[in-house]
Amino acid sequence: MESAAMFSTEQGRFELRRAEAVHAGEMLTLLTEAAEVMEQQGRKQWSPSLFSLDLMKQYLEEREVFILWHEDKAAGMFTLQYGDPDYWGKRDDPSYGYLHRLTVRFAYRGLELGNKMISFAESYLVSKGKRGFRLDCVSHLPTLNRFYQRQGFQFVAEQDMGGRIVNLYEKNFVS
Repeated sequence: MESAAMFSTEQGRFELRRAEAVHAGEMLTLLTEAAEVMEQQGRKQWSPSLFSLDLMKQYLEEREVFILWHEDKAAGMFTLQYGDPDYWGKRDDPSYGYLHRLTVRFAYRGLELGNKMISFAESYLVSKGKRGFRLDCVSHLPTLNRFYQRQGFQFVAEQDMGGRIVNLYEKNFVS
């Protein structure tokens, strides 16, 4: 499979590739492990029970999924989709790419891999002619919100998702 991008860090080379159906198990492991760490740290964001193999298969059918590999081990991932009416409502716009499920395995944190994956996703969306990049982020985690703000995302609105408050962010591309 062709690489989408390569990154070098002090821990070696990382390769970002588009996920395929055979990678559903790795996706599930990445997201479940991330959710377990969040729960251990007392961060109310994801729960392990949120994820299933069927959901991973659905992601692969409905979204573009990218996995970051270090040697033969999945180190991180994210998904892109081209509309998100559940979160963005009337603001939903298919001319934007929408980021979801960005995660880096705990052992690889601190290597700027999240930044690198976002930068790749932005370039990828520009190459697809998208006018911008959007995401949602739970409002009660200021560190996570600042992470996205440092990537150049601007706050758009707060959205109540049935008692779960999220902040909507976007980055517009310059034509």
